[in-house]
Amino acid sequence: MDKKRANGRYYTRGNPFQLKPFQRWAKDSNLEQQIVLEPFAGAKDIPRLIDSSGFLCQDWAFYDIGPGTEGIVQRDTLTDFPKGFNVCITNPPWLARNSATRRGLPFPETTNHDDLYKYALEQCLTYCEWVAAIIPEAFIRSGLFCHRLCDFISLVPQTQNGTGQDNQSRNTSRMFDDTEHPVGLALFAPHGTSDVRVWRNNQLLGKLSELRRHLPLASRNRNIVFNEPKGNLGLIAIDNTVSASIRFCSPAELGEYRVRYQCRSITKIGVPWCVDIDVLNVHLATIRERTHDVFFTAFKGLRSDGYYRRRLDWTLARAIIDIDNPQLTLNI
Repeated sequence: MDKKRANGRYYTRGNPFQLKPFQRWAKDSNLEQQIVLEPFAGAKDIPRLIDSSGFLCQDWAFYDIGPGTEGIVQRDTLTDFPKGFNVCITNPPWLARNSATRRGLPFPETTNHDDLYKYALEQCLTYCEWVAAIIPEAFIRSGLFCHRLCDFISLVPQTQNGTGQDNQSRNTSRMFDDTEHPVGLALFAPHGTSDVRVWRNNQLLGKLSELRRHLPLASRNRNIVFNEPKGNLGLIAIDNTVSASIRFCSPAELGEYRVRYQCRSITKIGVPWCVDIDVLNVHLATIRERTHDVFFTAFKGLRSDGYYRRRLDWTLARAIIDIDNPQLTLNI
């Protein structure tokens, strides 16, 4: 596992290539006539998944820093990316910069990106017109490379009873053998796109710009103080394993809970006005419903209702609280 983590390598096992958005992308990219690049080929899982989905291509070109099987050219493709390919389908390496620092693992000094997969994706997009990449689900909130992103699919695994999945979607199952990290499939085109279609498996959730309209205006109100031990508002910022359970609450409900400065799951908040907790929770529920949780961070592990657990970050929480700021109301 340490060797895999050092290279950011997790081999693909589930199959997202049977989903409708990829089928359209394959047709648009003229996949059958292409020599497809896999610059982080691992054990050649992706071409097997493509084949099992009924797609053909003219041929494949395989590269990897540590080939996991025969027929792969050994190359550090982050520093020497293969040129001359029109289409790239890959599962790039994932490794957060802070995780690498904490574990004493190497991280490229030639990039300012905070995760190896972003640097790898940047290389793919620089040299290839059509790119399909299996990457962390959190990518859709990063704002990166959206000018060429045409579709982003949140790959929700099949639950034991198939909850929330259609028959075709069930083939996504678990994407990796050795991690349960929430994942997505990003599909890029050669030219600028007017908007990004956002999917949950085969379900179209909406266009990214439309989903953003349901978010409250960003707030810079620093009078709302998080991790305040004497705060007048409580927040349970992460779903439990059963359902969508993020909510605001009375600080008394948290009892003697000890506020920890770095904690992002349960906290007390100092708000300089008398808050209406019920109203805040209505705002929260409405946002979750209308945005399909796209802007809530996916957390490792599924809820029993078949969806990823989610976390509410401080930026969005602050904006929700500030909706009913009486000072703003007076200024209108």
